[in-house]
Parts: sequence; C-alpha cells; structure tokens
Amino acid sequence: MFVADASGKIRIWDTVNKEHILKNEFQPIGGPIKDIAWSADNQRMVAVGEGRERFGHVFMSETGTSVGEISGQSKPINSVDFKPSRPFRIVTASEDNTLAVFEGPPFKFKCTKQEHTRFAQAVRYSPDGSLFASAGFDGKIFLFDGATSELKGEIGSPAHKGGVYGIAWSPDGKQLLSCSGDKTCAIWDVETMQRTVLFNMGNAVENQQVSCLWQGKHLLSVSLSGVINYLDIENPDKPLQILMGHNKPITCLALHPDRHTVYTASHDGCVTAWNVATGEGRHIQGTGHGNQVQGMRPAANGALLTCGIDDTLRRAAPSAE
Repeated sequence: MFVADASGKIRIWDTVNKEHILKNEFQPIGGPIKDIAWSADNQRMVAVGEGRERFGHVFMSETGTSVGEISGQSKPINSVDFKPSRPFRIVTASEDNTLAVFEGPPFKFKCTKQEHTRFAQAVRYSPDGSLFASAGFDGKIFLFDGATSELKGEIGSPAHKGGVYGIAWSPDGKQLLSCSGDKTCAIWDVETMQRTVLFNMGNAVENQQVSCLWQGKHLLSVSLSGVINYLDIENPDKPLQILMGHNKPITCLALHPDRHTVYTASHDGCVTAWNVATGEGRHIQGTGHGNQVQGMRPAANGALLTCGIDDTLRRAAPSAE
C-alpha cells in the first residue's frame, strides 16, 4: 500500500503482516504528486505531478533506483498509468494538453499524442493492456491502441458537456466509466464507443463529479462536496448508497440523549449525524452557519441547537440528506 502527498513524498507500507510497518519512503519529485501507478509485477512505480525540476519519475519500488526518465511535456502531469502486460509502456496526461508514451525499461520517451484541446486530465490502460483511454477538460474521451499508441477513435463525440475528471475500466475491459464537471457520470460501450448509461448526480455546484472507480461489481464516484456515491446501473438517478463525512477539521461533538446518534460539526459549518450502530453519516439539511460551529446541544425532542462564529444560534430538526 502506498500514499503520496503535496510535498512529493511517497510512503509504502507492508500489508501482509498484522502490523503494517513502513517499508520505504521516497521523494521522486519536488512538489505535489497527482497520480501514481505500479507495474504489473510490482517492481516499478511511476509518480507524476507538479515537480519543480521534473514532472514525473519512474523508479524501483524496493530501492528507489531510477529506471528511466519521464520527459517531453512542458507543464505539470495530471495522470499516469502502466501498461499491465508486456512489453511495458507508460502513458502520461499533462496540462500542456498532450499525452506522452514511454517504452522500457529503462523507460524512454516514444511519442506524444495531441488529440485534446484542453488539459489532458486522466489516462488509463484496459485490464489486458490492449487499449488505453484518455480524458480531458475539453469534455472528450479518446481510445488508443495499447501497443502502437495509434488513435482508435473518440468516445461520445464529445463524451461530456464539461471537463472529464476521471475514467475507469470495467473488469472485462468492455466498458468504460467516466465522471465529469457537468455533474454526470456515464458508462460507455468500448466497441461501439457509444453511451449506454447516464448517471445524473444533481444540479448544484458540489454535485460535480471529480473521480470514479470500477471495482468488481461496484461503481463509485466522488462528488466535489466530498461524498462518495455507489452508482446504481438499474436506477441511474439515485445512488445505491452515499457515504458522507467532513472535509474540514471537526470543531465539536455531541451525543444524542438516546445514545443512538452522535453529532459532529466542522470548521466549514457542516453538521453530520452519525448512526452509532452502523457508522453511517448523514449531513443535516437546511441553512447552516456557513463557517465554524463552536458548540452543539441535542435535545430529547429531536431538536439540535448549534452556535457558530457568525454570532447566531440555530435550531435544526436533524433530518438527513
């Protein structure tokens, strides 16, 4: 397991043993890391982002030894992926609107692809490595041959009315999930390059979809608000489940008199009710403080009193979103 941060550090933990010890720590670039990919044999890693001296680096996951160079793009790199089958390839997506393809190891620049007219935001190989897809802020998704990097076609033409933030392949490689700033997610048939399902996620700014994942039978997206949505193919307008929480530091906590619900409030004014038995959280509806909540007091009749640094006292009936 690995994590990366805004300083450019990568930390790798052992997940085999009961105690998860820190195995390695590397700093491949001198700035925020935006994406990481691991080779299929787990021996190599590539990290990309906003480095001061370089925008990406590929190295051995055990030693940190360099196994090539990520170059050829003039602006920060937003996304990267390793071809999961031999011969290995790396593809990157950059804010200079281009994709870059690298061959190796040792990895060397092969070519750039210039189909996107705005930031290239995401790139992913299919599970068998025969194809890779790219998505950008121009709302377009392109499909390429995984071996030759030749353009196969455009999906959707265009795929979304807003920028596409993320893409994810189905396990069988026959479908593609996309998420967009137009507040929708979509499933695409790779063979026909046509949309088969459209998920409408709402109309508010916070309903913009900024990330997605297709994991087994589960399709997930992340909204700008920070909630995680389990998408329902059978009912595209209503997620199967929504996971909510806080995006800012929690400033106060209170226990309901029935001891079945815990309320938390955060620096941004968000108030959340947590089910003690299930751990599920739901945001409290209604007009809130808009900034830091200083204190809360739940009452036996179901009301919740909150006070904030906006010098107001508010009373809510904690129905959940």
